[in-house]
Amino acid sequence: MRKTLVAVAFGMVGLVAPMLAQADEGVDLGRCSGGTRERLSFIENRLEERRPYANYWWLGWTGFYGLGTVVQSARAPFEGDDSKQADDVVSAVKALIGVTRLVIWPPTAKEGAAPMRVVAPTDESACRERLRIGEELMRKNARESKARWDWKRHAANVGLNVAGGLIVAEGWDDPWRGWRSAGIGIAVGEAFGFSHPWKADDDLAEYDQKFGQSADLAPTKVSFEVAPRLGGLSFGMRF
Repeated sequence: MRKTLVAVAFGMVGLVAPMLAQADEGVDLGRCSGGTRERLSFIENRLEERRPYANYWWLGWTGFYGLGTVVQSARAPFEGDDSKQADDVVSAVKALIGVTRLVIWPPTAKEGAAPMRVVAPTDESACRERLRIGEELMRKNARESKARWDWKRHAANVGLNVAGGLIVAEGWDDPWRGWRSAGIGIAVGEAFGFSHPWKADDDLAEYDQKFGQSADLAPTKVSFEVAPRLGGLSFGMRF
């Protein structure tokens, strides 16, 4: 049954994902300055390169967890064995948690360059705003990519599945079924985490090495200074 769910889920992805692909519209960046234009081209190309895999990943795992929720929930009421029924319910709850997480927090990479393309490059000011959004997207994607190594995420995965295993093993006195289910759940959770779109941190490192860390787009810092002078104090402001 589990193998069937995986095959069906990823089969659905193969049919649906190409339909979601967005055409890479050619936009004239001629009104942007040379440096801004180069940065925009780099960012948009990389964001669009990562979008297809992110869409496949999101649709595949959402379909997998969604099917698991439906199948396990439908099967549980008709299961004659109490421990098997408990395992079905626990599995359905874990799958529901998975699909809920994906619906609420989809990977930013699946949007590609769409958010920055909302701003038409009509003049240098608009080009720089488009660039600002693009850099934010790259940095957000990079943070999500690095989060694959966050120990707290892996600990949460292990904790959730161990809790489910304890319910079946101790509550329904079926250790073999409970811990087998926990082991499978941990393996699936780790595959989910490590397969998350992961190349964005390399893209950001390459961007920063090639163009610098976009200090020119950072807000202007304002500083104040006070200095003594004859008969009082002088105040100054630096921009």
